[in-house]
Amino acid sequence: MIKIFDTFQLKSKLLPVVALVCVVPFVATWGASRTRTFRSTEKVYQAPEVVYKLSPFDLVRVSVYGQDDLECEQRISDKGILSMPLLGGILVGNSTVSEAEDLVEQVFVQQQYLRNPVVSISIQEFAPKMVTILGEVEQPGAVAIPPGQNGIPLLVAVAGAGGFTGIAKLNQVRVTRAPRGASAQQIDLVNVGE
Repeated sequence: MIKIFDTFQLKSKLLPVVALVCVVPFVATWGASRTRTFRSTEKVYQAPEVVYKLSPFDLVRVSVYGQDDLECEQRISDKGILSMPLLGGILVGNSTVSEAEDLVEQVFVQQQYLRNPVVSISIQEFAPKMVTILGEVEQPGAVAIPPGQNGIPLLVAVAGAGGFTGIAKLNQVRVTRAPRGASAQQIDLVNVGE
């Protein structure tokens, strides 16, 4: 009689566990088979794609598929020229990496060294880029542009110079781009949206 009682007690304890084992897979697969579509009426902000352009003093590694002897690591000259074995100098400054790869491939073909070269260029070290902030800022001088970027927003540059002084005329901020464009522009930071 004791054995029957123990079996009954064991069955009553196992029944919830067995039921749970059977129900969980059903619920899991039922939830996975149902799909829900959510639509948002809000516009998603997409940041503009920033494409880095090669600059003087960038250090690049150039490799040609299947031509290990042509692999080199070179610093782009101050005039934007990349010196390559066999090819000489190639103007790559202000080109994207992809454009520079195409240029090097074209020169290999034009000079009849390779028929279908596959060139890969990777940036090993970005050249330091600076902007100079002068005038009514707390710390006039050079502010570094973050590596891999072509520019820096005006207010970020000013913040890098310690911000404006108390007597700065925010409606008469002058931005000068030089030496290439040598253009000057006056910006009114007080009435930006007007």
